[in-house]
Amino acid sequence: MRKIYLILSLIILFSQTSYTQGFRELDSSYSNDTNIDVKIFRTINNSRCGFANTVIPITDKSVLPLSIALPLGLAGISRINNNYYDENSGVLLLLSEITSAGITFGIKQLFKRERPFVTLQNVYHNKYNSPTDRYSFPSGHTATAFSIATSLTLRYPDKPVIIAVSYLYAAIVGYGRMYLGVHYPSDVLGGIIVGSGSAALIYSLRKEIIDLKNNMFNEKNRPDLNKANLQSTPMILGLTIGADLLNSLIQYTFPRRSVLITLGENDLNARIYF
Repeated sequence: MRKIYLILSLIILFSQTSYTQGFRELDSSYSNDTNIDVKIFRTINNSRCGFANTVIPITDKSVLPLSIALPLGLAGISRINNNYYDENSGVLLLLSEITSAGITFGIKQLFKRERPFVTLQNVYHNKYNSPTDRYSFPSGHTATAFSIATSLTLRYPDKPVIIAVSYLYAAIVGYGRMYLGVHYPSDVLGGIIVGSGSAALIYSLRKEIIDLKNNMFNEKNRPDLNKANLQSTPMILGLTIGADLLNSLIQYTFPRRSVLITLGENDLNARIYF
């Protein structure tokens, strides 16, 4: 854990230094592309292709529904089937995501780094893939995706399919945040460390968390043992693919629209994206 904290501190220092230079003078490191962070961002953001233009936005929008459906579905289905290990995996996964989201929010509010499509000119950015908040560092989507991948890997080290698919998904999400113009590479790297570190932290406390859960529901004699069966693999993959397909179906079925919400004397113009 000390190594994780050290790496995260170096990334924060690097990204904060770069952002501060750009904040003091708009024509400095972040506008003339001399910063290595911007150079890498430009390379990825300018590398356009039809396949990526189709796949990345769909994958990007699936992070939120997947982060809800996967832990709740895994815990719920496993509880019905009296599969204690997979049920506990769902609980630990949810706590990992919550921890990751909390840390990400705190860092964002601390450094308040503007997003590249705001700071830079000539950025490929689709407004329909707008971020959910203003600030850039670290990437919340990437943190969530790697929290999921790391948590599943720690719980199912004997399931290479789960490991490969979850990290492939997380890698696409992280790459996509730069491709969509909403994050710098250091944002994504910070998200990887926050997400992976959150999952590792929750995993290290798994015994205490599971004991607390069992005591709360007055459920004893529920061993947290991985029986190495095949039930978890199709269930996790099914929930992942199902959440992605359902999200894609909603996007193409319902048109994007703008809704005006009136609150007293103030109007809040909120766009609803699926």
